[in-house]
This record gives sequence, C-alpha cells and structure tokens, in this order.
Amino acid sequence: MEKLFLEGTKKIMLENEQELIFDYYLVEESRGSQNEEKLYGIKIFQHMRDHLLVEYSEPISDSREVVKDMIHKLWRNDVTLITMLEIVDDLVTECM
Repeated sequence: MEKLFLEGTKKIMLENEQELIFDYYLVEESRGSQNEEKLYGIKIFQHMRDHLLVEYSEPISDSREVVKDMIHKLWRNDVTLITMLEIVDDLVTECM
C-alpha cells in the first residue's frame, strides 16, 4: 500500500505568465505479509494548467527522516522532474 505526504510546494512563474507548480511528496510503501515493513521514496508532481507530470524515485530507505531531509533539499533548491532522479542518486550515495 502507498501513502503520500505533502512536504512542500514551489510555484514558478514562466515568461509567458503561466504558473508552474511543483509538489514534493514523501511516499510511504508498506510491505510484508502484515504491512509491517515501511520503505520511503520521493514523488514530485508538476502542474501546469490541466497538465500533470510525475516523477518517482522508488523506495530509497527505511528511514522516514532521511528521505524527508532529501525532499527538503530538493524543495529548497528548486529541483524539478528533469534532474530529480540524478540528484536523488547523488544524495543516496552521500548517505552511505
């Protein structure tokens, strides 16, 4: 089972006056026969008018706090869908 927790939102105005919105989510996945194992990943949703794009990192860690810290770094540094997976890979490597 998957649960999403909104950790931050970023709005960017484009040159053509359109608004681009990024929502940064903590993803909690429950695994195991009794859903006792929790794994955490990251999803970024990009909204523009009636278009929605999503990028997902897959589970990164069993530590909710480690993944939340990563999400906050992505949010503070305006990371978008294009570079998210590469940057998350770098952040995971740093944690090891």
